[in-house]
Amino acid sequence: MASFIYNPKVYKNWFFSRIVCLSRWAVNFRDSFVDKRICGVSLNKYTESVRKGSTGSQSTPYIVLQEIFKDVKFQPSDSFIDVGCGRGRVLAYMVRKNFPGKISGIELNEEVACFARDWAKKYDNVNVISGDAFNLDYNSFSIIYMGRPFEPELFHRFIGHLETTLSHPVSLYYWVEQESGNYLDGRKGWKRLVRKRLFWRKGYFIANSPQRYSVWIFTP
Repeated sequence: MASFIYNPKVYKNWFFSRIVCLSRWAVNFRDSFVDKRICGVSLNKYTESVRKGSTGSQSTPYIVLQEIFKDVKFQPSDSFIDVGCGRGRVLAYMVRKNFPGKISGIELNEEVACFARDWAKKYDNVNVISGDAFNLDYNSFSIIYMGRPFEPELFHRFIGHLETTLSHPVSLYYWVEQESGNYLDGRKGWKRLVRKRLFWRKGYFIANSPQRYSVWIFTP
């Protein structure tokens, strides 16, 4: 089965929904195995948000990250940050991909940030920041990743923060963007390069329903 076309009527079928659940379990099991090879611990655990308007820390599957970044050629001058990095799955993926520049993540939940910082300390180019993403200067980064860290209203505020503080172009990779991504369409300074929907990937269902990602360039 090389591809899958999402049909809500089919998805409501009990048997099909069980297949999706089993497939997601398999994805989590595989991801946990990869986590342990890179980090020494599993990064699968979900943690509730500590701020209204933010989402909880839920790790992006490796097969999703492979799809999002499959054609990207990173340079030593690149500097990467994951906004709302949680336990650090995206940082681990960048380590695995041998990202040549600086890898950073920022996480509001102090406990979760400490967890990520603990495993990341063995990698010289990985830095985990504990703090509010709205207080950070993003001029130190060329690539921003977001795995839906904010609900729409807070996302809009964050985009405003970027627009008023950035002094150079940045790339934005936005996973699970179907709720807020349209906000950037036609917005001054933003150019969309990619928008795709993922549900079935490499023999696995990666979510309970199709999820969308997009890639953007912002030029101040």
